[in-house]
Amino acid sequence: MKFTKQQTITNSNKSLFILLLFAFTQFQLSAATFAFYEQKPFNDQSLQGCANPSYPLIEEKYESSLIDADKIDIQSNGTIFLEGDVLIGFAGGKMNASSATYVQNQNYVKDIQNGNINHSGNSFKFLTGSLEQDSGNLGLINGKAYLRERNLLINFQSLHGNLEQNLEFKNTSLSSCSNTSEGWEIRANKILINNQSERGYIHNLTLKAFGKTILKLPYLPFPATTKRLSGFLEPELNLGSDGVDLYTPYFWVISTKSDLTIAPRILKDRGIGFETNYRYLTKSNSKNFFDLLFFPKDKKFRKQYDLDDHDRWAFRLKEKRSLSKISTSIDWAKSSDSMVLLDLPSSHTSIANQRDHYLLQSISANILLENFSASIMRQGFQSLNPFIANGYIKKPEVRIEYKKYTHSLSYFAKANYADFDINRNKYLPPNTLKNNQTGKRLITEIGVETTYALGYFDLSINGLLINKKYNLDDSKAPHKTNSIPSIEVKISSLLKQPSAQSLAILVPEIVYQKTNYKNQSRDPIFDLHQSNFGNLNRLNTRYFFGKDRVPDTEFVLARLKWQKKISNDARLNIQLIKKNELESSKVINEMLNKTFEKDNQIGTNIYFENQIIRTYIEANFSQKRNELNFGKTGIEIKLPETRLSFSRNFQTNIPLLNYKNEIDFVELSIEKLISNGYKLISGLSKDLDSNKNLETYFGFSFENCCLTFKVYASDKRLSEYNLLEYQAQQFNNADWEKMIEVENKSRINFEFELKGLTGINKRINSFFSNTFSNL
Repeated sequence: MKFTKQQTITNSNKSLFILLLFAFTQFQLSAATFAFYEQKPFNDQSLQGCANPSYPLIEEKYESSLIDADKIDIQSNGTIFLEGDVLIGFAGGKMNASSATYVQNQNYVKDIQNGNINHSGNSFKFLTGSLEQDSGNLGLINGKAYLRERNLLINFQSLHGNLEQNLEFKNTSLSSCSNTSEGWEIRANKILINNQSERGYIHNLTLKAFGKTILKLPYLPFPATTKRLSGFLEPELNLGSDGVDLYTPYFWVISTKSDLTIAPRILKDRGIGFETNYRYLTKSNSKNFFDLLFFPKDKKFRKQYDLDDHDRWAFRLKEKRSLSKISTSIDWAKSSDSMVLLDLPSSHTSIANQRDHYLLQSISANILLENFSASIMRQGFQSLNPFIANGYIKKPEVRIEYKKYTHSLSYFAKANYADFDINRNKYLPPNTLKNNQTGKRLITEIGVETTYALGYFDLSINGLLINKKYNLDDSKAPHKTNSIPSIEVKISSLLKQPSAQSLAILVPEIVYQKTNYKNQSRDPIFDLHQSNFGNLNRLNTRYFFGKDRVPDTEFVLARLKWQKKISNDARLNIQLIKKNELESSKVINEMLNKTFEKDNQIGTNIYFENQIIRTYIEANFSQKRNELNFGKTGIEIKLPETRLSFSRNFQTNIPLLNYKNEIDFVELSIEKLISNGYKLISGLSKDLDSNKNLETYFGFSFENCCLTFKVYASDKRLSEYNLLEYQAQQFNNADWEKMIEVENKSRINFEFELKGLTGINKRINSFFSNTFSNL
């Protein structure tokens, strides 16, 4: 033991008191607090958002054996009376007081007056009390505790317990607000915190907001830590077109790398079901999950289709694993019917977006070596649109690739083998499938590229030979093999103009490309990919529809790219394109049964960004047809009190999209700060062709230093399909229009955050992030 005026510093122990996580509200709050993929500590003011003068300054390091005071009186029995500026150190903390009595043979401090205990990053200020230095037992009267990890203040009449085990606060109030009349406060008869189980319990509590009582509860358990703990999460309540929608999720920590959330769900017009979300990490640190939605008795669905027994469900398993050079991947989703995810949208599962067209069903294994790679895959799709077939199943698809790069010469060889079978949609009659062909396909590619430096220019020559061979199940005669050669010659340069404040780069480029014509009309179309829906003259598209149609092309293209970095936070990109087709494509004309003559096109792409504004414009214009092929423009403005974003997208020549083969839509969102902490939130997505609002939301929020709430309403115009009435019809565009009835999927959400206690849902401002991801 030391008696000295000199302060000695030692490392403090880890924090004893973790945050109190409040979980009483019946409204929608985020369960992301329990995410184990990434844990970030809370900074002192990060949750509060404002400085609170009630927060004490806490020292981080202490001298555990230090005893000091202005006046020290040692008695013959070993009792020490301490007066004035008392300082006593102990393991993990220290105590300051105006006076105290120290019983040396018991390491016990009693008769503490005007004390302040700092322990493991937390503070306990009190009028009178006692402390056992070794065990950590304490008894404090009339004080205030500060739990720094969540910036929480607890006023108490008495506090008894052990700093390392259990604490019991009596006649308490809890808040993170400097002025509770402008925020929130909880008053309770008793708060118990068990630091070993990391759980807390509040007895007979009253919640006040802005000085008004809004909720009373006799008992409330809560997790007392930021760590992942098993227990009930915040319920979620929504009001929608199907009535009240209530979730009561339970969170179960299985291990340090896995957890499970089970959420019973009550939907007024449909019945009772549940959802589960199982998350786990693998050695590759991939974010894997298994999601399940199950509604055994959908009252609305049964009534609509006159079904007595039809369970509705959907699931998705997604995981990646890796071992040395070998990796595996699973992304497999399936549903009871094509409408379940449209009728029962979920915020707890990630099976599909409401506007997704397909569920992917894929399993693959891959090996990657220095120059060689190979993979085997089983892939299929389930349609989420009852008028679209499920397509083909690849069982299996095998890919082999060899690449070799040198300074001036590169070459590769690829082989792709796939066995295709029909994956039928049980909601479609068999005669709706236009192509019932099944069989095997082998595609090989051999390519070579050579480059030359010609002064200020670079010359590259690419040669490619594609061989396609089919073995169809319904054909006895051998299928003809098509060999399709192509060549590309490119001359380009790179010019730089650096300066002290900026950097400008100019890239001129001229390209000549030619792909020979081969009649492929007898070849089936197995893999029709949505990603290939687009402008017919996409510059880098070698395959038109998957790998089954290789269009013949011959064109000259001139491209000029200019990039300028104006400052550290501002840049400007401009790209101009001129493309002249020398021959029309016979393959495309045969496929679409239309005559597209050779065309000349002009394209541009302009992009500018700085700290305040981000804007872009992209367009492609057909000079021969005198029409716009596609156009995109958008602007995003970030001001101190306003965030505004606008985008407009137009695209034509999209085969099979609709009878007009085009899309035209606009999106707008605004977030405006108003006075006194209020904020306006609004968004719109509109189909300009049909002049209908696809999705809208509107709401407002309030936020001060310790309280946040948001109220917003959302509306989606979705499609309601009556399958049974039209099941026997041959579907076409006219039938499609007749069979669709517009249904409003409206929801009203309320989000509430007591800063320092609860989390808040962050999904509002990314409301439209996946709206048109499939177009």
